Amino acid sequence: MLRTQMSLPDSERPAFNPRMHQGGKLSFRSRVQDEDDDPGEFLVFGGQNPPTLRELVPAGHQHLEIEIGPGKGAFVVAATEAKPDTFLLGIEAAPGYASMAATRLRLSGRTNGLLLVDNGKLYLQDRVVEGDLDAVHVYFPDPWPKRRHKGRRFFTDEVTAVLARAIRPGGYLYFASDNAAYSGQVARVMGSTAWFFRDEDEEARVVALGPGHAFSPTNFERKYIEEGRVIRRYAFRRIDA
Repeated sequence: MLRTQMSLPDSERPAFNPRMHQGGKLSFRSRVQDEDDDPGEFLVFGGQNPPTLRELVPAGHQHLEIEIGPGKGAFVVAATEAKPDTFLLGIEAAPGYASMAATRLRLSGRTNGLLLVDNGKLYLQDRVVEGDLDAVHVYFPDPWPKRRHKGRRFFTDEVTAVLARAIRPGGYLYFASDNAAYSGQVARVMGSTAWFFRDEDEEARVVALGPGHAFSPTNFERKYIEEGRVIRRYAFRRIDA
C-alpha cells in the first residue's frame, strides 16, 4: 500500500498545483498546520499526481467510503469506530485541517481511515474506480454565498455524473447543511437526475444508529445546533438508472 506522509518543507512543495486551484480560496478553511500535529502515516499529500483510492486502502476492507471536506476530522474519527469493516478516506483541500484530522485519527488507534490533501471532486473523477464506493459524505460544505462564486460549489449541475460514476448502485450520497439556499440547490441538483433518489427512510435509519454512521458528528453541526440553526440532512440513494 502506498502512503506518503505530508512532511515536505515549503521550499520543496510545488508552487502551483492545478488540482488544488479549481475553486479558488477556501473561505472557511484557513487553519495553519500546528507544531503539535503529528499525523504520521495517516496523512497523504496528493500533489499533482495523487495515488488512487485502491493504492491507499489496505487489504481486507469490504466497504469503501469518502468524506469530502472533513475539516477537523470529527466524523472521520467517529465513523472509523462505528464501522470497523469500512475504510473511510477524508479528502480535505486545506493542509492544516487535514493535518489536525489525521493527528486525531492516529491518536484514536484505528487504522481503517486516512486523510488526503486533494481536490475532492477531481479525486472522485480520476482516482476512484467506477462503482467502488459505498457512500460519499459531504457535510456543511462552503456555500460560496456570493453569486459570482456559485460555480465553485461542490454541488453544481455536473456533480451528479461524478457521484454516479463513483458510487455503486445501492450506495448513498449523504449531505448535511445549515444553509437553506444551498440545501435547496442540492435537493434540486440531486433530485433532477435519474441516478439518485432521496431516501427518507435511510435518513431516519442512520440518525437512529447514532454518531459515525452518517451526518454526525461534525464541528459545524455542534456549533450550529448550539446556535439554534436548522440542520437539513439528506440521503440520496444511487440507483441503476
